[in-house]
Amino acid sequence: MDTKGGRFTLDINGRTYSGRGKATIMPARAVRENDVNSDGTGYSTVKPKLAKLDLSFDRGIGLRWDEAMMLEELNVTFIETDVRITHLFTRANWSGEPSIDSESGEVSGLSIETDKYQAI
Repeated sequence: MDTKGGRFTLDINGRTYSGRGKATIMPARAVRENDVNSDGTGYSTVKPKLAKLDLSFDRGIGLRWDEAMMLEELNVTFIETDVRITHLFTRANWSGEPSIDSESGEVSGLSIETDKYQAI
C-alpha cells in the first residue's frame, strides 16, 4: 500500500520536539499569479517567497513562547517518518505569533520560514 502521510519528528537546533496535529509544508520558493489586462488578455507574474512549515505544538514541550524564542535563528529538520522524506529548513526564522489555547494546551499561529530549504 502506498503511504501518503502519517507520523513526523521535529528537530529544532539539535533538540527534538513533539508537534501536535498536522504540519503543512510549503516548499515552493516562488509563486505564479495570473491576472487579466483591461482588454481581456491574460498575464502572469512570478513572486519569490520563503519555504514554509506550519506547525502546532503542545504547550509543555519546553519552548518559552516569548520574544527571545521568536528572534532566534533556527536549523530545523522535519522528518516525515512513514513516507521517509526529510525536510531541512536551514538558517530559518519563526513567523507569526504564538497563540496558547488554555483548554487544550495547543500552541498555534507559528510557522518556520527560510530561503535555504532542501528535501532529501
